[in-house]
Amino acid sequence: MALENNGFRPILWKQGEHVVVIGRTGSGKTYLISKLIQLRQYVVFFRTKPDKNKFPDLFHTRTADAMRHFNGMRLLLEPDYKRQAVEGYRMLDNAWQDGSWCIVIDELWYAEEQLGLRDYVNRMLTQGRSKDISAVLGVQRPVDISRFALSETKHVFIFQTEGRDLKFTLRDSTTERIVPAVQSLQRYEFIYYNRETGQIAKGNANALERVFTSTYRSQPLDGDTRIRHDQRKGAARRL
Repeated sequence: MALENNGFRPILWKQGEHVVVIGRTGSGKTYLISKLIQLRQYVVFFRTKPDKNKFPDLFHTRTADAMRHFNGMRLLLEPDYKRQAVEGYRMLDNAWQDGSWCIVIDELWYAEEQLGLRDYVNRMLTQGRSKDISAVLGVQRPVDISRFALSETKHVFIFQTEGRDLKFTLRDSTTERIVPAVQSLQRYEFIYYNRETGQIAKGNANALERVFTSTYRSQPLDGDTRIRHDQRKGAARRL
């Protein structure tokens, strides 16, 4: 990903690195996430609320069992309301057992607090790199979520944010330079922050063709991880 207006070199999102996208409803957060996950082969998007985004390139499923049987491994998991907690847990457990998944959670606060998945999400964030698991987290209010969602994510995208979320939570978990950068944002604009390098750049959700480049690709599976995924795909063909 190249944020050209600030002249930064292309940003490489490696398998095992986590991403957090922060913004209010309607800011462009989900659209940005939809573009990010196009760069991954094995994806589960855990959606817990109605959304106008249809994600036609993802296989829609109600259960996490599809992670074991679906040949293609790009899934939109939309459980029935009463089974959200169960299927969310099973999704995280399957990813932990297999490794090399990209797990997308559209509303982190709801998953952590209302579905009781905080401990399992924290395990993924703090230890998932050893299993090549990447997390992509959607967040509206950083002040309400686990600190690991910010401290363990390398790639931070921030849309318009204000109040305690900006002046305290984001400033303290990233850098003081974030505050004036975010305060200058217009609708659909975002700030990108790289925790490892300290880079800050500005982008626009309506101009992602200028942000994403062909050099920004997912990493291939290797060794035992490739074998596990190939076995699941073979099993799916036999169903």
